[in-house]
Amino acid sequence: MKKIIFGMFALLSFTACNHDIETYTPQEAVNAKFESEFVKTFGEIDKAQTWGFDESIKVLDYTQTVTRSHDVNRNQWSGKYIIPANVTAEEEQAVLNKLAEGNGNRDKNLTIPYTNFFVYHVHKGTDAYNDHNGNNIGVASDKMNHLQCGSGTVGENGVQSGFWEHINDFNSGQQNANWWTIEGATVMLESSSANFAYHNSTDSKYHDTYTVIDGATIGYPGFYYVCFDFLANGDIEQPSNKNMGVDRNYNYTDWIIRVSPCEFDMTDGVRIIAEDLGADVSDFDYNDVVFDAKVAIENPAERNYQNTYVAYIVLRAAGGTLPLTVGGKEVHEAFGVSTNTMVNTRRNTVSKEPVSFKMYLGDVDYSNPKSGAELVKSIPVIVKNGNNVIELEVETGRAPEKIAVDTRFVWCDEREPIYTRYTSFPNWVKDKSVVWY
Repeated sequence: MKKIIFGMFALLSFTACNHDIETYTPQEAVNAKFESEFVKTFGEIDKAQTWGFDESIKVLDYTQTVTRSHDVNRNQWSGKYIIPANVTAEEEQAVLNKLAEGNGNRDKNLTIPYTNFFVYHVHKGTDAYNDHNGNNIGVASDKMNHLQCGSGTVGENGVQSGFWEHINDFNSGQQNANWWTIEGATVMLESSSANFAYHNSTDSKYHDTYTVIDGATIGYPGFYYVCFDFLANGDIEQPSNKNMGVDRNYNYTDWIIRVSPCEFDMTDGVRIIAEDLGADVSDFDYNDVVFDAKVAIENPAERNYQNTYVAYIVLRAAGGTLPLTVGGKEVHEAFGVSTNTMVNTRRNTVSKEPVSFKMYLGDVDYSNPKSGAELVKSIPVIVKNGNNVIELEVETGRAPEKIAVDTRFVWCDEREPIYTRYTSFPNWVKDKSVVWY
């Protein structure tokens, strides 16, 4: 029997159909071809097979108040984020030693790439400065406060333009017993670490005079150290107020913070492995995209404290070479590579750090609550193949374009069929009670 298909395929033959002639959309055509190849490879599918999208996927309760830009609810970070180690005295000294080398330190020499990140205090400077009247203003770091991050700029007049956000609870003069610990840290979510600035109470202006040390150069890979240099230039606009002018010493030791990536703790999440339905739909390595996800209820300020469903997502691998988005983010772009570059699937692929982000999944309707499986399924995974835009699907008893597994699951190498590494996979297809990995 024959099916007429518009879009990607002109003619395909299938054995399981109810009509001699059917018309398919491009997505239906791709899905049908995938289904045919899957059944040909693995045999008939257990009609109750849910592919891991079941009651084991929980909806977590994160209904404390959290803004989009920061999370200072430290007592509720456990289970949400992977917490970096506290700053040690040895780490602080390593940063100071690097600064002492000089080595061409200059303002904003490196751009930090993180959008979700922890900020820790590292060092409060003790240098004292004289103003342009020759009077000693005392320890300069006591006058540095209101730390900010963003992708904007700071003009010579101390006025900020563009995108800036306040990093709560960070003032250099407020050193305390928890200075170097998680108790003194802040999390910035979906923010920007491209630029930093502090407010100076001497001239009531913002300044972005700092240099960056890459932690990899001093034995702390993944960390970056933003090292501020004190400046006051208020007498530029008010020449008679020389007490508002202070020259720099370029030591970059007046205030030092550590910026490290904020990766979501996925202990309570699931790992999604998927096929992108490319030209070869029969390789079945299920690594074209790999990401972890966990779903929760929050009440964020930006939605007027309405209880909302959210997904925490960590991109792990991209073994496909088609444009593919997860939750609206193109995965190759997120990893910083071209579309035809495969990431973290070992054989002939590049290695990249995971990428974390959070997405809104809708307001909570308690008269019709959603299950964890429903919410994880609703995270859109969309592939562009030529002129066709296809959303990956998973249905009970049908060939799975994506599968939910434990976050400890080790995904396949590139071009390694899943049934080669996991020999019980074909048995699981036929009987969902089989433990296949």
